Amino acid sequence: MDTPPSNLPARSPAVQDLTDEQWHRIVPLLPEMKDLGPRRGRPSIDIRCVVNSVLWVLHTGKPWHAMPDRYAPYQTAHRYYLRWKNSGVLSNIAFALFDDDAMLARPVTRRSDPRAA
Repeated sequence: MDTPPSNLPARSPAVQDLTDEQWHRIVPLLPEMKDLGPRRGRPSIDIRCVVNSVLWVLHTGKPWHAMPDRYAPYQTAHRYYLRWKNSGVLSNIAFALFDDDAMLARPVTRRSDPRAA
């Protein structure tokens, strides 16, 4: 029997970070991964970590600030999310990984405001 005992709450499966195979599949879709020569300014962030952060929020439906510490800062992840969603990159990633972009139809908010959903 696969159902949890009635006295224990049902738990959703843990969100899995990208596998190496998945990462290699989406690298060509990410404008940040194209070699544009030497970069100046702020230190570069690990784009794979940002992708995992965005996918965590999309999968769990939790607010950005609730991301576990192992992910990118929520402000950074949210900024990339907006950029990628507006440019179509996020839709391309969803199709490459899941053959569907239905996960983008769910409302994603920066704050845990019940009115935002």
